Amino acid sequence: MSATTWKQLPSSAIIMLASLVAVCSTYFFWAVWMRSGSDLASWTSWSDTTWQIAEVDSRGRIIRLGSHPLAIAALVGSVTVCCLAFAFGAWQFLTGKEVRRRQDNDAISSRIEKVGQELDEEVYALMNVLKQHLDFSSSHSEALAKVNKTLPSVTSPEQIRAIVQRLINENTRIQNEVDTLNARVQHSQQQIEKLRASLSESQRLGMLDAVTHLKNRHWLEANLPREVASALEYKEPLSLVMADVDHFKNINDSFGHAVGDEILRRFAELLSKNIKGRDTAVRYGGEEFILVLPHTELEGAHNLGEQIRAELEGKKWMHHKTGLPIGTVTASFGVAQLRPEENPDCLLERADAKLYEAKAAGRNCVKSDGGSI
Repeated sequence: MSATTWKQLPSSAIIMLASLVAVCSTYFFWAVWMRSGSDLASWTSWSDTTWQIAEVDSRGRIIRLGSHPLAIAALVGSVTVCCLAFAFGAWQFLTGKEVRRRQDNDAISSRIEKVGQELDEEVYALMNVLKQHLDFSSSHSEALAKVNKTLPSVTSPEQIRAIVQRLINENTRIQNEVDTLNARVQHSQQQIEKLRASLSESQRLGMLDAVTHLKNRHWLEANLPREVASALEYKEPLSLVMADVDHFKNINDSFGHAVGDEILRRFAELLSKNIKGRDTAVRYGGEEFILVLPHTELEGAHNLGEQIRAELEGKKWMHHKTGLPIGTVTASFGVAQLRPEENPDCLLERADAKLYEAKAAGRNCVKSDGGSI
C-alpha cells in the first residue's frame, strides 16, 4: 500500500488494522521469547509445556512447578490491549460519519450566522449613510432659506455678488457631500448583494444532502409544514411517498460504502427523473427517501411509487471497479395522502407505517394508506 493510500485512510481504520496485526504478532513474539528453539514447527505447535516453568532435580528428572505467571500476563495483557484498541477503532469508524455530518452542519450554521451578522452590520451602516444624506439635505435647505430671507434687503451689486458666491459655495459643498454619500451607498449596496448571495448559498448548502444532492431532512422540516398548510387552505391534495432501499446494509457489508453511496446517488437520480413541477425528492436519512407531491392524490402517488419500484428492479448493477455483478437492487414504498386538519407529523407517521407494512410484506412493493381532503 502506497504512502498516499495510507494518508487517505481514516485514523480509525488504521487503528483497526494495527490492532489486527498486533494480535497476530503477539503469539509470534511470545513463542520466540518462551522457547529456546527457533524452528517454525515449535512456534506453531501449542503445548502444555509452553505455559509451564520447570526445574531439574539432582537425578535429572523434570519437576513441573505450574504455569509461568509472566508468560500468561504478557500474552493475555497484549491480546486484551489489542482487542480494546480494535473495539475503539471500530467505534470511531462507525460513529465517524455521524460526527463529520454534525461538524459539517455546525460549520454551515456558523457560516450562515456569520454572514447574517455581517449583513445586519452592512444594513445598519447603510442606514447611517442615508441619515447623513438627509441631514445634509436639511442643512442645504436651511442655507437656501437664509439666503431667501436676505434677498429682499439686498440693494447693492456687491451684496448680490456675495449672495451668489455663497450659493455657489454651498452648492459645491453639497454636491461633494452627495457624491461621497452616493459612493458609500453604492459600495454598501454591492456588499449587501454579495452577503445576500453568500447567505443564499449557505442556506442552499444547508438544505442539500452531500451524497445525493437532493434536499435533506432540514429542508423537509422547514418546508413540509408550509406545503401542508397550503394544501389545507386551498383544499388541494398532497401526498407523500416514503422509500427505503431494501437490504442496504448487506450491500455496504458486501461491496463497501463507496458502492453503497453510488447506489444511493443512482436511486436519487431515478427519483428526480420521475417527478415534475413542485414535486420534491428528499433524502430523509440513511437509505430512506421521501417524495413530497403537491397536487397529487393517493392513486397518482401510488402509481408513481410503483413506476419507480419497477424501474429500479429492472436495472443491472455492476461494481464500477471490478465489473462484477452486484445483483438486483430493490426498494420498498409507503404512500399516504394528507387528511383534513392533519399535521405534517401525522402524515409522515402514516407514510412510515405503510413503508413498514411493505417491508413486512416481503419488501420490493408499494403499500398505500387512504385519505382525502
